[in-house]
Amino acid sequence: MRETIAEKNEIKIDLRKLLMVYLKKWWLILLCVILAAGAMLVYTQNFVVPMYRASVTVYVNNSSAGERIEYISGSNLSASQQLVNTYINIIKSDTVLEKVVEQSGLNYSADQLRDILSASQVGGTEMFNIYILHPDPEMAARIANAVANVAPGEIEQIVEGSSTKIIDYAKVPDKPYSPDYRKNLVMGGAVGCLIALAYLTLTYLLDVRIKEEDDLTALFEFPVLGQIPDIASVSSSSKKKYGYETEPSSVVKGGK
Repeated sequence: MRETIAEKNEIKIDLRKLLMVYLKKWWLILLCVILAAGAMLVYTQNFVVPMYRASVTVYVNNSSAGERIEYISGSNLSASQQLVNTYINIIKSDTVLEKVVEQSGLNYSADQLRDILSASQVGGTEMFNIYILHPDPEMAARIANAVANVAPGEIEQIVEGSSTKIIDYAKVPDKPYSPDYRKNLVMGGAVGCLIALAYLTLTYLLDVRIKEEDDLTALFEFPVLGQIPDIASVSSSSKKKYGYETEPSSVVKGGK
């Protein structure tokens, strides 16, 4: 008996009915999506600082500077690719970054430069890019080129028998790298959609009104003996047939 009562008290979700609730309230879901996306756009435009990214491309050569190589073998290329991650970590070291600050006259510490500096290998090649992210596009290019001027010499001193060459120096970026307005709009719209669905689901679960025969049979094991029709939805012919006519009959007065 206790198990039966516990089963009756469990919340059961009819996915079909819940889907119908979503379909009937599609305008509310769409409204929440538009409002949330608009709010995210306003927030991005007014409170998110645009960031600019300048980059430098570096080539890793598996030979010391000035050494003449007749041909480049596959082993040389493989060794260069393996050295890329080593060089990236060397560039992020305090030794290199402090030398960058010293020679370029930047008003930054090594930790501050490390926070705005990133690097990654170009595909599976022996090249890698150095990135500087900064709210000032000119400063981003200046810092990136400062790193490019200092890093190769420091790497040659640390890693014997190898060298690097700068392929492309940084240029002043003409457009922000972040924020991504499209990504933020999609994110805002998704959040609005989730809020609307959560609200509709909650109102569906909290609605304990009995609307259909299935609602009664789900709560009680007793059979349904009959139904009371909705007078408002019954046609006029049916009202007359079953005695539900409420309109007064017209009276014809005769006689002289």
